[in-house]
Amino acid sequence: MRAWRRRLSCGVAISLLSAGVLGADITIALDETTGEIEVNGLSAEVLGAGDARTLLRVSVDADAPPILGDYRVDGDVLRFRPMFPFDRGRDYVVRVDAGEDPIVTRVRLPAGDITPSTLVSEIYPTAQRLPENQLKFYVHFSAPMAGGDGLEFVKLLDESGAEVVDPFLPLGDAFWDRERRRYTIFFDPGRVKRGILPNEEMGRPILEGKRYTLVIDPEWRDAEGLPLAAPHEKAFIADAADERPIDPALWTLQTPKAGNREPLVVDFHEPLDHAVLIRSLRIDGIDGNAEVSVNESRWSWTPTEPWLAGAYELIALSVLEDLAGNQIGKAFEVDVFERIDSPDDVSETHRVPFTVRDEN
Repeated sequence: MRAWRRRLSCGVAISLLSAGVLGADITIALDETTGEIEVNGLSAEVLGAGDARTLLRVSVDADAPPILGDYRVDGDVLRFRPMFPFDRGRDYVVRVDAGEDPIVTRVRLPAGDITPSTLVSEIYPTAQRLPENQLKFYVHFSAPMAGGDGLEFVKLLDESGAEVVDPFLPLGDAFWDRERRRYTIFFDPGRVKRGILPNEEMGRPILEGKRYTLVIDPEWRDAEGLPLAAPHEKAFIADAADERPIDPALWTLQTPKAGNREPLVVDFHEPLDHAVLIRSLRIDGIDGNAEVSVNESRWSWTPTEPWLAGAYELIALSVLEDLAGNQIGKAFEVDVFERIDSPDDVSETHRVPFTVRDEN
């Protein structure tokens, strides 16, 4: 016969009173000081019957994979230390398989009595008109976030206010940057790309001429376990699909004159992928600082030293992308019934020459 009781111990803990090999009093606790989950009260027979990973499982959700970290038996205590510290204010599911019926509970570190201050600082692309074969959104935050699957806090609404069904690719927590200040949302490419079964069955998530709103739920937690200080929305209109490769020959360069630090300005005449753009262009042999503007359709390079008269090259990596995933000389959307005019072996870089002239 079993009796249950709950208590708090540096977080949330659960105790199980039982007889037999389980032990007389099992407790599961998240220790706020050590950052470890501790399971006490298991018998020596249970602890010796299997390794720690078979006895203990910690995850962000009951159906999620186990969290990476150090699962171990330490004397008569079963312990888990995560590879990365637990996020404050976030629930974690703990399962102990120590008998016929597993023990399952949730634990969390307290969020603390702090006023929420983290905001969505920007959503890229910033343009208000996006192609219907748009591939990504980048959500930037003003402070580090808790990580985890961000899609549970994101909705795409159509112009009637109804939620668009399954527009995004479910990638869990795989697409945070290292600082957890940028989260990438991918439209499901199976629905975006023509000729693939999801596209044929469900169509594209957004359609030309329609209005949509990307909604960010303020319950999205930051690294301190606190919700966002405010909700955030991005409204946009879907334009026709963009299926043309990027062509640097169409770019317009505003070249500076020698003897000053005026920027080189490059107009692409279309928005490009923000995250790829900031790392895919440079001026050969010149140190300086780049700036992206005009809805990611303009790139400026200001040198650290005054320009010298002469010939220069703008170096563009071929992985540079527009909003629909088209690259230099290579379209994302390739119809097998149409001839591909671009070469198969797109070079790693593309060079755009320009000249800086004397003021005289």
